[in-house]
Amino acid sequence: MKRILLALSVLFSIPISGDAADKLPQQILGGKPAATSSGSGSYFDGQGSFAGRSSTSGGSTRLYDSRGALAGRVEASKDSTRMYDRNGAFAGRSATSGNSTTYYDSKGAISGRGVVSGSTTRFYNSKGAYSGKAETSSGTARYYDATGKLVGSKK
Repeated sequence: MKRILLALSVLFSIPISGDAADKLPQQILGGKPAATSSGSGSYFDGQGSFAGRSSTSGGSTRLYDSRGALAGRVEASKDSTRMYDRNGAFAGRSATSGNSTTYYDSKGAISGRGVVSGSTTRFYNSKGAYSGKAETSSGTARYYDATGKLVGSKK
């Protein structure tokens, strides 16, 4: 579950500016966590409005936006993932060792890191600065930015 917790982490790596309420799932916290558990789920923005969904089959997870259009795909293996955008182009990868996952962009540069402790994953940017967290409780993951503001959730 910890591997899947970070499975869609670097998809697109799109920086977020301003309110993240209208962002797609793969854009939550600047692209780091887009899914927090295995299986299918629904995403909601910071105000609770539907923002998209994910569908998992085997080691492959597909992301869909709020209109149902494909937004990206993640192929997960034992300790790593490979991410692809909506057009199938390689968008980045992640590698997990112990409780830490390192994210790489499509060119191989480090784009950030996630550290799991219990039911909380803390995220850091490429310079090591804290950028937000994901907390899972009773089957719901909630995403917070660096200031503690709720920016989305997955159920």
